[in-house]
Amino acid sequence: MTDDPVLPIAERPHAAPRSGTKPSGRLADLIAAGLAGLGAALSLIVAAWFFLGFAENDTRPEHLASAFVLTAGLFSFAISPFAISAYLAWRAHSSGATRRGLLWVLFLMLPWIALGAVAATLTPLPFWSGVLMASLATMLSLWAIISLILDWRMSGTTK
Repeated sequence: MTDDPVLPIAERPHAAPRSGTKPSGRLADLIAAGLAGLGAALSLIVAAWFFLGFAENDTRPEHLASAFVLTAGLFSFAISPFAISAYLAWRAHSSGATRRGLLWVLFLMLPWIALGAVAATLTPLPFWSGVLMASLATMLSLWAIISLILDWRMSGTTK
């Protein structure tokens, strides 16, 4: 053992203060992240439902493999937008919303309003799945639009 004094570890300059301060986001950002996460989880549930419909009739492994590839390909177009929107909303809550992130949420969610309505009326998927997807996409789009309007108004008053 040595008799050298132990030096305390210096606090990192970029570390968040430990005073228990709240994140810079609003409650609406946190709710939007939860809704988008719910949309991604619902997409996974509907994908499993869709695949099980194939598994009822096709018991051969090669048929199930092609059904799985089809299901994974189709539902990646549902899971990915909701998962990306959940990430962008969580980032808006933790470090503040950016216009670019909000525009990406709009770009990803606006098609799902129509696709959810089509899924509810014209596909053999359960009615509730299409209605829920369209509803979640509508709420996330409204969150992004309202956040963009608030950002535009705040930037106009701080000249």
